[in-house]
Amino acid sequence: MKKTIQRTLLLTMLSAVLALSACGPNIRLTASWKDTSVPPVKFTHILVMAVGKDLAKRKLGEDAIRKELRAYGYNAATSLDELGPDFAGRNDSAAMQRTLLDKGFDGVITIRVLDINEHDRWIPGNVYYGPVGFYRGFYGYYYRVWGYYATPGYETLDVEVLLESNLYEVLTGSLFWTGRTIRVKVQHTPAMAERYARNIIEDMIAKGVLPR
Repeated sequence: MKKTIQRTLLLTMLSAVLALSACGPNIRLTASWKDTSVPPVKFTHILVMAVGKDLAKRKLGEDAIRKELRAYGYNAATSLDELGPDFAGRNDSAAMQRTLLDKGFDGVITIRVLDINEHDRWIPGNVYYGPVGFYRGFYGYYYRVWGYYATPGYETLDVEVLLESNLYEVLTGSLFWTGRTIRVKVQHTPAMAERYARNIIEDMIAKGVLPR
C-alpha cells in the first residue's frame, strides 16, 4: 500500500512537470511584409491601437507593444490611454486622421484578430524508467527496485488565433509593414502579449522599417 501511494505521488509530480513545461507562451510570427518602395521613417510618436471587443485583451496587447517600443527608444502611447476604448471602432477615417495629427502622432501600429480555428489534438502518454521502491538511508539501499512509470495520454482542444499587425504613417495613411502571427492558447496572458510584441517589433527593426 505504501509503495502504491508513493508511486502515485511520483506520477502526479511527473504529470505536473509536463503540464508546466507546456504552459509557456506558444506564439510565432508566420509572415511579414514591408513596402520597399518607401524609405524608412523615424517616427517620433507612435500610437498602438488594438481593435476588438475585449478590453482586457486589448490593454494587454497595447501595453506590451508600447513597452517594447519604448525599450528601443521610441515615444509610444496606447489608444486606450490616449483616446478611450471607442476610438478604434470609429468608421470616419478622416476624423481619425485629424485627431491623431492633433495629438502629434505620426505612426500607428494596429492589432486585430483575423481568424479563430479550433481543433482536437491527442497528447500521447510517456514512459519513464526509475526507482519504484523508496528507502530510508543507506541501510535500506538494497531494497530499492527500478522499473517503468507510465503517464496516460489525453485529448486537448487547441485554439489557433490568427492576428494581424500593421504599421501605418498617419499623414499619408500608407502601410509600411504588416505581419501575421499565430497564437495557440485559449487565454491571453501577459507573457504571451510580451512575446507577441517582441516578435513584431524585432521584425520591423530587422527589416529596417523602424530605424534604430
